[in-house]
Amino acid sequence: MDIQKRYWRFLVQIKAWIFYLDVYAESSYKWDRRINIFTAITSSASIAAWTIWSKYNFIWGAIIAVSQIVSAIKQYLPYSKRLEIIRPFIADLQLLFTKADYMWFKVANGELTENEINEELFSLKKRYAELEQKHLKQNSLVENKKFRDMADQKTDEYFTSNYC
Repeated sequence: MDIQKRYWRFLVQIKAWIFYLDVYAESSYKWDRRINIFTAITSSASIAAWTIWSKYNFIWGAIIAVSQIVSAIKQYLPYSKRLEIIRPFIADLQLLFTKADYMWFKVANGELTENEINEELFSLKKRYAELEQKHLKQNSLVENKKFRDMADQKTDEYFTSNYC
C-alpha cells in the first residue's frame, strides 16, 4: 500500500475513534444520569409514598431497598469511571487528529517525500500509542458494535462533507 493511503487510513481511523469514544461517552453519561435520577427520586419519594399509601407498603419497601442497593453499588458501575477516562482521551485525540489533518495537505499535494511521510506517520502512531496508554492503562472499553456502527456512519459523513 502506498504511503499516502496509509497516512489517509490513519487519519480516518483517528477520527472514527474520536466519534466512537464520543458515542460511548454519551451513552455512559445517559446511564449515569439515569441512575442518579432513579436513586434521588426513589429515596425521597418512596418514603413519602410509603406513608401515604401504606396499603402498598411492601412495594414501596422493595423500591426503597432497590434504591439503596443501587446507591451502594453505584461506585462499582462503569459509567462514571468511563466518563473520567473518555473525555480527556477524546480531547487529546482531537489534538492528534488536528495535527494529522494539518499535515494531510502536504501529504496529499506531494510536498513531502515518502520518507518524510513515513516519519510523520510513525510520529503520529507513536503519539497515539502514548495517549492510549495514558488514558486507558488497564481500563479497556468493551467493544460495542452499535457504537462502532454509529461512529462509522459519522466518520463517513464527516469525510464526505469535508474532504470530497
